[in-house]
Amino acid sequence: MSRRCQRWSFADCIFDEGNWSLIVGDRRVSIETKPLILLRELLLRSGNVVSKSELLDTIWPNVTVVEASLPTAVRKLRLALNDDQRDVPIIETVSRIGYRLAAPVEIEELPDAPGTPIAGAQDAAVEPIAEQRRDRRLTLFGMAGVLVIASVAVALAFAPSSDVSTAKEPRTYSQREQLNALRKLDVGAIETMLAAGWVPDTPYDKDDNGALNMLLNNCEWDPGHDQRKMLLAARTLIDGGAELARRNVWGDTPYSIAKAERYCGPNHPVTKMLRTLCYAGYKPRGDRCLATYELKPKQ
Repeated sequence: MSRRCQRWSFADCIFDEGNWSLIVGDRRVSIETKPLILLRELLLRSGNVVSKSELLDTIWPNVTVVEASLPTAVRKLRLALNDDQRDVPIIETVSRIGYRLAAPVEIEELPDAPGTPIAGAQDAAVEPIAEQRRDRRLTLFGMAGVLVIASVAVALAFAPSSDVSTAKEPRTYSQREQLNALRKLDVGAIETMLAAGWVPDTPYDKDDNGALNMLLNNCEWDPGHDQRKMLLAARTLIDGGAELARRNVWGDTPYSIAKAERYCGPNHPVTKMLRTLCYAGYKPRGDRCLATYELKPKQ
């Protein structure tokens, strides 16, 4: 992968691929390399869904990473783009499939210049001197390394097979751990549990409330909660498969609960996000996001 001399314009943002920089509004923002590579891949196929597996293979080539790495990169990119504060998000989540850049994109071709590997854009570069030193170390200790490897191989050959490799069972999380993460608005813990296979729509009580509904209880229990952290936690749950149109036994949906004055109210950032995703997001649910008792009977 090499940088091209192109400038991408979308919404109020500019991604200068040649200079490997991102401008949001009139301000250049600091962003890590992986989220910026993610942005580039979405821009290359703007308007189309890019699958999670394609993004993982492109952003982390020849490296095995946990699935939570991708949502983390998406979250950092959304923060840089101020995506959670927009009426219509730039980055859309296609549940269980991937992500899509929804904003119209304009591309400006700049004068040609030699391509520069993307991996060295902001990550620490390996200096030539360091490379030379490493080569010398490999030369000096190469034979010793071969002997060590040979010794380990012999030891493993005669060791019981159960000692050579122990398969790790996926970590499971108790309901208490899940609820604690939701009450503390711990986005990192939520991402980790989702990567381990946690299904956020699993019911928590006799009223059939899933994780998103339980998260919204923070509005009632803790009026002084961090609204931005709650917004990120809600978006992470939705990215992880929480269904916007899911109703509990009383017919309530996440949106109907959020907009109730008893809970978050119509002006809370989470309520605004849910409404946007329901009516203007990818495959909008429309009135299916409303509680059953709010739906008007068909004439």
